[in-house]
Amino acid sequence: MSMTELDSFFLRAAETERKLPAAFRRQKLASWPEFRQEWGAYGWDDFVAPLSKATPADVTCFEQALLLGIRYMDEDDRRLVWAVAHSAAFRERGPKWTKLGKMLGGRDARAVKRMYYDALVRLYYKIPPDDDDEILAKVF
Repeated sequence: MSMTELDSFFLRAAETERKLPAAFRRQKLASWPEFRQEWGAYGWDDFVAPLSKATPADVTCFEQALLLGIRYMDEDDRRLVWAVAHSAAFRERGPKWTKLGKMLGGRDARAVKRMYYDALVRLYYKIPPDDDDEILAKVF
């Protein structure tokens, strides 16, 4: 796996995690439909498509990303990689580096980006070649 493949691998896993059903089911107390409070242009809202369900291939990718993080990454790198992946999930412009920097104690966005790339480099060199082939065979 190359560095860009690792990046897209964790991004795909974060998107899959958002597609999975919630751990706790929220109970609805009433069955009243939701409607807009103002009356103007009723029924002409923009359509927002719901997330599609996760496919078995997506779930396999998600499991492999979890195992990869648990086996070969320390806790700080794992938290950073998952935070960046979740920040970039379903966004065209990529992660919100400034917001991630604030979450990490007021760090600069460029420093967070460099820390993320350093974590991916460390992961890249920790993965043995035989594990790399096994992961690629299961996911792609």
